Amino acid sequence: MRTPTNLALLASLAPLHVASLRLARPGSWPSRTRMMRRRAATLERAATLEKDVVFADALEKDLVYADALERIDVLYPAAPAPVWRRRPLCGARAAAPALDAPAPARASFLDRHPLAAKSLSMGLTYGLADIAAQAFAAFAGGEVLPLAQRVRRSVALMGVGLFFVGPLLAVWFDFLEKVLPGRRKRAVVGRAALDQSIQTPFMISLIFALTTLAEGHSPAVAVAKIQAKLLPTWWACVGVWTPVQLVNQGVVPLKYRVFFQSVVAFFWDAWMSIVSHG
Repeated sequence: MRTPTNLALLASLAPLHVASLRLARPGSWPSRTRMMRRRAATLERAATLEKDVVFADALEKDLVYADALERIDVLYPAAPAPVWRRRPLCGARAAAPALDAPAPARASFLDRHPLAAKSLSMGLTYGLADIAAQAFAAFAGGEVLPLAQRVRRSVALMGVGLFFVGPLLAVWFDFLEKVLPGRRKRAVVGRAALDQSIQTPFMISLIFALTTLAEGHSPAVAVAKIQAKLLPTWWACVGVWTPVQLVNQGVVPLKYRVFFQSVVAFFWDAWMSIVSHG
């Protein structure tokens, strides 16, 4: 197809062709050969120029089309295609969507609420320990208390573990780990020594006082109970809890130390309940 642009190119090449015809002498065979060769070269050059012009026109149309598409994408952005509908590049096989992939693990209640989890564990431990102490007193000594008094006593000890002992132990163990960090022998022994010399007498006095007050007794009765039973209870506690705390501070991770102590505390608190109400 000859466009006006192509005709203009042929017209620009016409003078060269006419000049070649004038230079050739009529009647001579070499002149006709050269004339034919020049004519063929001129036509070949014209065809090449015509192809270049067609290619340039096509390239210009492609650029205009690409610019139009880019403007459309800017004005009307399309939503991304789903993963299973996207085509792979370079003929590669598309990977199947991970429909059966497990969901990310949700953080446990301990990780989200560490203080509440530790307090609940100690409250449950103290309540069950008092129930066990009451059962032991009933089978061993024949002591049977009224139901209201038994419930009040168990609820009181459970409240002590839930609202006082659990939070205090959680904060106390974190403090010990900051003061003496690591699992070296000196750090482990130091944490166990601080626990038995500071935390133990304070916790024994707190349990005696709060349980006595929760059962309806006066503060004078609570003070008298502490003065009478603190030292022997503390001495027995050091013999039981020193090896327990060496294991707890040296082997058990920090986040599980309160739970480890609650397991041993079940038996210890049952004995403490017997001593406190004996």
